[in-house]
Amino acid sequence: TLTLEQQKAEFIRLVQSGQLEQAHQLAAALEAQLAGEPDFDMAYGRIALRVDQNDSAVFALERVVADKPQWQQARFTLAKLKGYQRHKIRYGFGHDDNVNSGTAEDRIFIPSLGEIDVFPLSKASSDYFHQLGYSFDGRWQQSQRYAWLADVQVGATQFNQLSDFDRETLAARLGYEADYQHYSYSLRAYSRPLRLAGELYRNDWGGQISGKYQLNALNSVGLQWVSGRSDNRLDDRLNLTVHAISASWERKGNRWINQANVSISNERSRLDSAAYNSRDLSSLSYSTIWLASASHILIARAELQSISYKAPHPLFRVKRDESLFSLTGSWIWQYSASVSTELRCSYTDKNSPVTLYEYDRTECVVGASYAF
Repeated sequence: TLTLEQQKAEFIRLVQSGQLEQAHQLAAALEAQLAGEPDFDMAYGRIALRVDQNDSAVFALERVVADKPQWQQARFTLAKLKGYQRHKIRYGFGHDDNVNSGTAEDRIFIPSLGEIDVFPLSKASSDYFHQLGYSFDGRWQQSQRYAWLADVQVGATQFNQLSDFDRETLAARLGYEADYQHYSYSLRAYSRPLRLAGELYRNDWGGQISGKYQLNALNSVGLQWVSGRSDNRLDDRLNLTVHAISASWERKGNRWINQANVSISNERSRLDSAAYNSRDLSSLSYSTIWLASASHILIARAELQSISYKAPHPLFRVKRDESLFSLTGSWIWQYSASVSTELRCSYTDKNSPVTLYEYDRTECVVGASYAF
């Protein structure tokens, strides 16, 4: 008869040699003696997962979390197994120095008319605003690998003076995910209606396919395809069919998360007479997240877009090739697992051959959120 130490050594040997079924059987036999030891329970939970014994994995990981609540990998794995439903309510107060993304110029040139004064609604306008939002993120695990996913974000922005730009937004997705040892993929349907000044302005909707591959413990890569439509309720010339593909890279360290994304999208007007609204977009973005301490998180994101329209504008008689640069920085102060505050500022600079479509925009928001 093998001693307990010899049995533990045999368990490690079976795991290292890839004999997972035998390792799980031996771990189950040792459970009565070793249950409660975090290292054993973590190893037992991982092996149980790999042989599709979800109940055994849940019990083992629950013991790990109970004894060592700071063991993040155990908490994350257990959350995926059991599913979750997360809610967050947030409030923000801020200032936008160019609410309508308007031009700073007083006069513009139109080939058929010469120089004319810019209409007041097209000139840059600044204002203070209040924001209120709610988000939901849910996962319902069907088995170790398969789960239903749902996420919803609802937001409302009210300006102090420029009420014509008050807006309500909704972004909702429903999907299904398959998660394997080194890779995962998901299928989702989405809808994003937008209301301006109390009236439905636009609804973007469609589907997306995403895949992710874990290269090693630190690095992963992803690929996503999106197809959908943008339906404008006020102007049929803005109705678009959208296709986009993007590739991403992510690296997670102990205190840093770095992400890069490259995307190409094609937006086509569904009216032949509005081909000047059809465009191709390509973008490159980079984000970094620094866990400065247990309660402070700093986030920075930069993005560069190139926008090429497919036909000359009917009024300005020029085909627009534009570029857009944006930079966002956030400081999050996490008071507890539920309560946090955030200071966020963003800057956008757009260049265009048509002066009317050029603008600079800076927005800053200070807010608080409660998660439950």
